[in-house]
Amino acid sequence: MKNKFLQGTAILLITSLFLRALGFIYQMLVVRLAGTESVGLLNMSYPFYMILVVLATAGMPVAIARLTAGYISRGREEMVGRMMVTAFLLVGVLSLCCLAAAIFIIPRIFVMLQTETRIARCFYMLVPGIVIVPFTSVMRGYFQGMQQMLYPSLGQAAEQIVRVLCGLLFIIWLCPHDVISLAAGLAAAAIVGELGGFLLLLCFYLYSRHKQKQRTAGQKTQRTAPLPELLALGLPTTFTRLTSSVDMAIEASLVPFCLMATGYNASQAAGIYGQFSGVAVSLVTIPTVLTSALATALIPAISEADAAHQKEKLEQRCRQSIQITWLCSLPVILVLYQYGEVLGQLLFKISGIGSMLQVLSFGAVFMYLGQTIVGILQGLGRTRTVFINNFLGSAAKLIGMYYCIRTLAMGSNGIACGMVLGYGLQCLLNLLALARQVQLWLPWKAVLLPVGNSLLMLWMVWLCQRCFGMATGLPFLLALAAGACCYLLVLLATGQLSVLREVEGKS
Repeated sequence: MKNKFLQGTAILLITSLFLRALGFIYQMLVVRLAGTESVGLLNMSYPFYMILVVLATAGMPVAIARLTAGYISRGREEMVGRMMVTAFLLVGVLSLCCLAAAIFIIPRIFVMLQTETRIARCFYMLVPGIVIVPFTSVMRGYFQGMQQMLYPSLGQAAEQIVRVLCGLLFIIWLCPHDVISLAAGLAAAAIVGELGGFLLLLCFYLYSRHKQKQRTAGQKTQRTAPLPELLALGLPTTFTRLTSSVDMAIEASLVPFCLMATGYNASQAAGIYGQFSGVAVSLVTIPTVLTSALATALIPAISEADAAHQKEKLEQRCRQSIQITWLCSLPVILVLYQYGEVLGQLLFKISGIGSMLQVLSFGAVFMYLGQTIVGILQGLGRTRTVFINNFLGSAAKLIGMYYCIRTLAMGSNGIACGMVLGYGLQCLLNLLALARQVQLWLPWKAVLLPVGNSLLMLWMVWLCQRCFGMATGLPFLLALAAGACCYLLVLLATGQLSVLREVEGKS
């Protein structure tokens, strides 16, 4: 039988690899051309924008994905159209309300928080996205529920390509003069990219709905209202994402405040935050190419298995996802710990982030596993549990950042320590919640062998550096590529990738 779960994950992974590579190159060029201060200003304004986007979206992507998968598994495909009309109307009303809030309420919040005018200008450039992103998210949720991952992947590709081209154009041509103009140009490029992705996805959605209407012609639609179901699943997800967005907004205000309290000026504080959010986080989140693809594909796959009461398949998919996450993230963690400073200088021309990356690498495993586990819990409908654990993790992160930066005066390392504390607590709580529903035991080989493989990979990189002088520049990247090839060959030789074949054969 055709394995839609693995097929969807593969499509998302290939697309994510392309998008992450393109985005990573774009981020390198932005840091080099615009500087970390411009990146810091944009990243400090972005959370306020995301709060309104989350409220306007109302958790519809997860709710639609889960309900669509459930309707199809129960042979009620005709209900999908009724649900989508309801979702579009709801999101439209919420988008208008949030747009009004952006115009009349957020400026007062900026005054109350004594936010820099530079950050406010970046926010206003992002405002049009409030009426674009929610509709795009609704359509992505529909395709996720249908397990048609190709269409949203192409939409994301269009969004990223347009964003990169416009961003580079604005940096090089329109906004070459001052920091705030550069930051505003980057914000404008992000919105133009969102518009491009929305238009392409809208074409795919209209085509898919036309085909679905032909299949369900003549079937009677039940008169049950899908709005209560959408809200029941969407609101907890909204609270979860809202917690994350508010957390980011508080972080974006708290970190510069604490840094300035320890002796930095506003420009230096924005630059340090830009190094953290634009450089260190970009490197640490490399494995999320896989974990985000897994989390997106897991929601309908887990929902389908849960609705059909296929407990064995459910547990199998959970174990497989966690094992794949562990296999792919561990080598990246060790490389960042050992060579973070070299990568920062080589890719971004930024010095002094090695110690920050070493601290972040300790908590990176919680970030990667946590994203996969959240996808599983959302697929099981445990959105309330995800919300509570996310709230507790966010609180722990902010308290940790304040204490480490303000009290211990750890500077940029204090930001990293707070982030590790937050992700660690959130991941452990979600793992405990999942373990109460699903058996998650893994064979000891699946846990320990990747550790040995990763150490062997580091030895290969060290050997290339020592024997062939690959210490810096492009030769160092070639040494890393040799180590990655060694890691992959060991996985193939020891049969650790057989988990993919096993699941495909049983599905």
